[in-house]
Amino acid sequence: MAENSYIFLSYSHHGESIEEYVRLIEDEGYHVVYDSEISFGEEWDLKVRRQVNNSRCKGMLLFLTERAAQSNAVLTELEYAEKYSKPYIAVVLQHDTPDEIFSTAKAVANADKKFIVESIAEFFPQNKLYIHKNEFDFHRTSKLKKTFASWGYYPDEKQSAEYTASTYSSEIYGEKERLKWQADGYTEFDAQAIQKALSKLQGDNLVVLDLGCSDGYVSYSRFAHIDRIKKVICVDYNQKDLDDAIAQYADEKFAFYNIDLNSENFLADIRVILNKEGIKGVDVVFAAFIMQHVKDARILLLRLFDILNKGGKVIVRESDDGCKVGFPGDKLAEEIIKRTNAIIKSSDRDFGRKLYPYMNELGYDDVELMYQITDTIGKNRREREWLFTMGFGFRLNRVKSILDENPDSEFLRKEYEWLKEALDKLRMIFHSRGYYYSARAFIAIGSE
Repeated sequence: MAENSYIFLSYSHHGESIEEYVRLIEDEGYHVVYDSEISFGEEWDLKVRRQVNNSRCKGMLLFLTERAAQSNAVLTELEYAEKYSKPYIAVVLQHDTPDEIFSTAKAVANADKKFIVESIAEFFPQNKLYIHKNEFDFHRTSKLKKTFASWGYYPDEKQSAEYTASTYSSEIYGEKERLKWQADGYTEFDAQAIQKALSKLQGDNLVVLDLGCSDGYVSYSRFAHIDRIKKVICVDYNQKDLDDAIAQYADEKFAFYNIDLNSENFLADIRVILNKEGIKGVDVVFAAFIMQHVKDARILLLRLFDILNKGGKVIVRESDDGCKVGFPGDKLAEEIIKRTNAIIKSSDRDFGRKLYPYMNELGYDDVELMYQITDTIGKNRREREWLFTMGFGFRLNRVKSILDENPDSEFLRKEYEWLKEALDKLRMIFHSRGYYYSARAFIAIGSE
C-alpha cells in the first residue's frame, strides 16, 4: 500500500505557532508535512523540493503572517508549488486580508525584504486564495474541506468511518504471551513501587485490590511472597482469564472476581465482594496498564477513594507512546504509532504523561512518580525483540482483530497490509547494530 497523501504546510519559523492548527487538521484525518528542524539552506532546499514535488503532496497551506510575508523560505516554497503545479491557499493569521499583511510587512522591511514581500504578494492577486483564521473550524465551515476536496484530497475518516473498533481483549491472538513477556519486563519496577508504598503503611494483614488482573500471573508474582499482605482481591471482566487464574492461583490469600471497571455500579459491585470476603476497605490498589483502557480513568480513580482505608495507596503503572524515541527510522516509527492508534481507538496511548496531573487534580496526597527507562544499548537480539514487540509489534494483531470484525472494510485491509510491511522494515532497523531506541514507563503512587 502506498503511504498516505498529505498537505504541505508553509510558515515562518519566527512567526505565530501553528501547532494548534496542525492538531485541528490531523484530528480531521488529514496528513500534513512541514519543516520544523532544518535551517534554510541547501539541505532544507532539497528536502522541501522533494516534499512538494512528491506525487503524494496534494497541495500547500501557507500560514500567512507579516514574518511569513518577508520569508525567503516561504517564497521558495511557493515557487516550488507553482513549478510542480501544486494548488495552494493562505490562512491569514494576522489582520483581515493578505493585502493588509503585505502592506504592513512592506512598510517595515528593508530593500531585500521588500522584494520578498512583493514577490509573495504576486501569488495572491486581489485577495484571492485565502481563508481567515476565524474560519479555521472544520465543524463550523466546509471551506477547508471543500478546498482539500477540490485538490482530490479526503480525510482518512471518510474511508474509516464504516468500521467499528473493538475494545481491548487479552483474547487477541498472541496477546497472552505478550502480556507475560511484558509482565516479566516490569517485575523489578513494580517491586520497587510496591515496596515504597508498603513502607508508608502501618501494620500487617494488609488488603490489596488488583484491577484488571487478567489470568492472575502479575497478581501472584507481585504479591504472593509479601507476608504483610493478607488478602489480594483480583478483578477482571474476562471470565475465561479468571477461570485460568482461579485454577492456578486461587487460595486463602488470592481471590478472583468478575467485574466491569467501566460500570456505573463498580463501587457497589466492589462492596459486595468486600463484604463477601469480610473486608471493610483496601490498603493498596494496584493497576498495571489498566487506566489507559477504561472509558474514563479519572472517574475510576475518583471512585477508588470510597474503598481505600485511611492512608491507603494507589499504585498505577502506565506507558506513553510519546516517550518512544528511536533513530534512525524515527519517522517510520512515528507513522506506525499514529496510524495504528487512529484505528485501535480503545486505548489512551498517551496516558503516562497524564498520571501525575490527574492524581493531583483528583485530590490524592503525596503523589510520587517513578520511571523505568529501557533502551537498546547493550541489548542482545532477544532483548531488542522484547522492546520491539512491546512498543510496536503487538499492533499488528490488534489491527488484525479489528479487520476480522470488519472484513468488508477496504480501508482496514489496506492499513493492515501497510502495517505488516512497515513493521518488517522497522524490525530490521531495530536489530541493526547502529540503532538506538528508548522507551519509558511510569508508575504513580498516591495516598488516600
